Amino acid sequence: MQALREAMRAVRRRPLRSGLTAAGVAVGVAALVVFGALTEKLRLLVAGGRDFATGQITVSGPGAGAATGMTRGALLSGDQLAALGRVPGIRRVAPIVLFPASDTPSPLPFTLAPMIFGVDVEALLLNRRSVPPRLRSGTIVPEPKGGEVVIGSEVARHYGVDTGGRLTVRGKTFRVAGVLETTLSGPDSFVFMPYPVAQSLLLESEPLLRRLVLVPGADVLPIATAAAVFWKDGEDPEAVADRVRAALPEVSVVSPRDAAAQLDRALVFLISVIVGAGITALVVASLAVANTMFTAVVERRREIGLRRVVGATRRQVVRQLTIEATVLGGAGGLLGLAAGASAVAALNAVTARMGTPVFLVTWPLVVAALAMPPLLAALAGLWPAWRAARLPPTEAVRWA
Repeated sequence: MQALREAMRAVRRRPLRSGLTAAGVAVGVAALVVFGALTEKLRLLVAGGRDFATGQITVSGPGAGAATGMTRGALLSGDQLAALGRVPGIRRVAPIVLFPASDTPSPLPFTLAPMIFGVDVEALLLNRRSVPPRLRSGTIVPEPKGGEVVIGSEVARHYGVDTGGRLTVRGKTFRVAGVLETTLSGPDSFVFMPYPVAQSLLLESEPLLRRLVLVPGADVLPIATAAAVFWKDGEDPEAVADRVRAALPEVSVVSPRDAAAQLDRALVFLISVIVGAGITALVVASLAVANTMFTAVVERRREIGLRRVVGATRRQVVRQLTIEATVLGGAGGLLGLAAGASAVAALNAVTARMGTPVFLVTWPLVVAALAMPPLLAALAGLWPAWRAARLPPTEAVRWA
């Protein structure tokens, strides 16, 4: 405790230099908080998609390369959907229609614009990994005749509707049968509706598809952007996926293992880039602490020498100066956390008006923002502290 009080007095003796050093650390911590909050939101978004994709076999039309396989334009035909149902080991095939609720793209990266998700909702309950989203209000299964939808929390906020309200999507008006609780993942941006209704909206949105359907004798329907394939109890999903590939070599098949590998690689790369940038800013800020401590050692040679003359050991000198560096880092960490949290709140307010909040401050991030600056500052102060401890006691006489 005595060492801490002395460190605080030493920091206060040079308020301008100490303030600038702490401010430099604060800038690095604020950058870490902002980049980390972006990473936390992205991680939860991908984690939700990972659970969904690894609890089923996802089949889509040729050319779909995403881990989920559900991309607009990579369509499955009715013949392909029927052939899927005949593959041994398959319990159920749930066709999916997934496409944007409007043709306006999402204005922000790392976000989803409101999406139409047409599927038999009860079929999704067969997913072996994904936990069904909980309801905030209403019912989770819209009525099958096509007059109702269930929406995610971000869709409700974006359109300003709630259970019992009316939502117009691509020129058609639906009653909102239910609103899901916030999941911080994909379902927040989904408009769930029965598969036949979504298929009809897709045909109306794609002139080419509509013309194909109207051709006399055409056998196009049903169509889907993807299909969720669920295997029977006791079956190996990877073996079932291989059977699908053999039976329908022209489609894209993403097994649970494939989906996990693709999403994990993408997430590791993005997190490495984003968090790496924040940590780099914090490390650079820590160098300011090292510079301050080197300067302090030069200016305080007389004081350090006198302490050595009156009996202070080298270990005590190192401990004292290291505590001073830690105090500077801790002060900068507190300031940076406050600044970063304020920046995240302001950015989320802006991004919420443009689509959806893209930052999320979590407790692990708060702990990292408070713990890393003092630790890095202490490490940065060790070398100048060790240099100071090696000063011979006679320096006190020389600098007196």
